[in-house]
Amino acid sequence: MNTPAAPVATTPDFATVGRAHGLVECAITVSMLEAAGIQVLANSRQTASLAWHWMSALGGIELCVPAHQVETAIDILASFDPAPKPRRGIFGTLAFTIFFLCAYVWCSMPPPASGFYVVRPMLPRASRTGTIKSE
Repeated sequence: MNTPAAPVATTPDFATVGRAHGLVECAITVSMLEAAGIQVLANSRQTASLAWHWMSALGGIELCVPAHQVETAIDILASFDPAPKPRRGIFGTLAFTIFFLCAYVWCSMPPPASGFYVVRPMLPRASRTGTIKSE
């Protein structure tokens, strides 16, 4: 007697397209991709809001999109041109650093985020071949 084949999962494979090291960068990136109709999973976004000091250790907030939309997402992220960082002299940089160190010690205020980085996605083997191998 033949048994029917197991149904193929309808959940798409997801691939990481970038990492944000702050909630602001994460929100901007998610908004840009969702405006283009791309579903985005922002892993560890809740951890960033509660335990911001772990973000460097965790590698930032991982942003994942469905595997079939990776190229579109990377094109959108590559077209984004962030505002340039302000140029400060040595005394401005020193004053800025001292201010944030004092704010961190006395108020537990987080330092400013360090930016958003586009990563080269690693697709699961099934997505690269187009077929899912069953065992």
